[in-house]
Amino acid sequence: MKISAGQEIKKVFIMKKMYWISLAYIVFGLSIGLLDHEVTYWTHFTGESILSLVHPHAIMLGGLVFLLLPLFMKNFAVEKQKSFHIFLWTYNIGLMITLGFLTARGISQLLMVPFSSFWDHMVGGIAGIGHIILTMGLGFLFHALMKSVGQRSK
Repeated sequence: MKISAGQEIKKVFIMKKMYWISLAYIVFGLSIGLLDHEVTYWTHFTGESILSLVHPHAIMLGGLVFLLLPLFMKNFAVEKQKSFHIFLWTYNIGLMITLGFLTARGISQLLMVPFSSFWDHMVGGIAGIGHIILTMGLGFLFHALMKSVGQRSK
C-alpha cells in the first residue's frame, strides 16, 4: 500500500510533535528533580516528599511514552486510528493534572505549608482523578495499537 506525499508529510509532522512533547516532559521532569533536590537541601527537609515522585512520573510517563510512540507510528501507522487522537488528548490532560497536583502537594510539603484536611484530601483526590484519566488514555492507545496491528496483518 503506497502512501501519498501529503500523507507522508503529515506523518512526519506528527512524529516530530511526539518528539517535542517528549522533550517537554523530560525537561519538566529534570527541572522538578533539580527543584526537589535544591529545596530539600535548603529547607533541611529530611523526610520523603511527594515531589520526589514527580521526577520519575514526568520522565517515564511523559518522556519515554512519547519517545516510543514514533516507533509505533513507523511500524503500524497507529496515527490513522481515531482512538490514537483521543489518546493524545486524554493522556496529556491526565498526565498534566497528575503532575500539576503532585507538584503542588510536594512543594507544600517541602515548604511545610499547612493544609487543612479538606485541601489536603482535595489535592490528593484530583491527582487521583488525573491518574484515572491517564489510564483511560492508555486504554485508547492500546485500542489504537490493536486496530492498527490488525489492519496491518490483513
